[in-house]
Amino acid sequence: MTKWEQHVKTKSSGSIHEQLSSSHKLIVEKKRKYIKTLIEITLFLSKQGLAFRGHDESKLSSNKETCDLLAKNCPEFEEKYSNLTNFTSHLIQDELVNLSAESIRSKITKEIKCNKVFGIMIDEARCFKEEQMSVCVRYTVGLNVVERFLGFVDVSENQNANSLCAEIFEFLTENQLDKYHIVAQSYDGASVMSGKFNGVQSKVKNKFPYAIYTHCMAHRMNIVVIDMCKIVKESRIVFNTIESLYKHFSHPTKNKTLVIMQRKLGVKISKINSLSDTRWNCRWKNCESVVHNY
Repeated sequence: MTKWEQHVKTKSSGSIHEQLSSSHKLIVEKKRKYIKTLIEITLFLSKQGLAFRGHDESKLSSNKETCDLLAKNCPEFEEKYSNLTNFTSHLIQDELVNLSAESIRSKITKEIKCNKVFGIMIDEARCFKEEQMSVCVRYTVGLNVVERFLGFVDVSENQNANSLCAEIFEFLTENQLDKYHIVAQSYDGASVMSGKFNGVQSKVKNKFPYAIYTHCMAHRMNIVVIDMCKIVKESRIVFNTIESLYKHFSHPTKNKTLVIMQRKLGVKISKINSLSDTRWNCRWKNCESVVHNY
């Protein structure tokens, strides 16, 4: 009789195999939802330019506050997050970042595939003791022109035209863009990049004859601003004065006095930076700082 009752019960609740299968399916769905939440946190921190964990990998790391905050308000997330294996180590973090980047690059490749043509924009991106190239692409989506960042290329070993060109082609091959045509290229005015006969632009043209070279507009604007500041007497006096202010308040004691005065006057605290011939926007920032603080 007992066995018969159990048999009847299985018709409504399912067999043991079906129950185990349903339970396993539920566990898989919960774990997938948890990983999806971690991916969304990764994307949020990446978009905002916020640190993940910094140099502190301990349980008390303040850079894990995003997960802690979510755990307080989401019991389902807290259940998995409180486990010893919660997939928040720096190795998993790096893997999620790399997978997200790969997904974005794949989407960019698919968009370029529709057009068959694109342009490249490359500039120096020095990082501490490494010499890197920042690679961006420019193409159309429908009637809209878009610019997308693809990644950094380490070129610390050699920075001559042949090596740089080889690194560019290798990077495009890795991203499956070597089969499409480059119709435009834009770099700064350095001879190794813009050289008509032996520069990167000439070597790219050898492979892609229709790749028109354009001197980067931002760098051209930089040259105009620098020359104007040196030639026009009034502007030269202004920026020489700003540079003198920077040197004066670069001393810690004098800078501390300046900060105290700014707080007493209730003005927004802003600093003056050293002028740079390769970063024209620092002149604008310094002018803005002087207008608001002096």
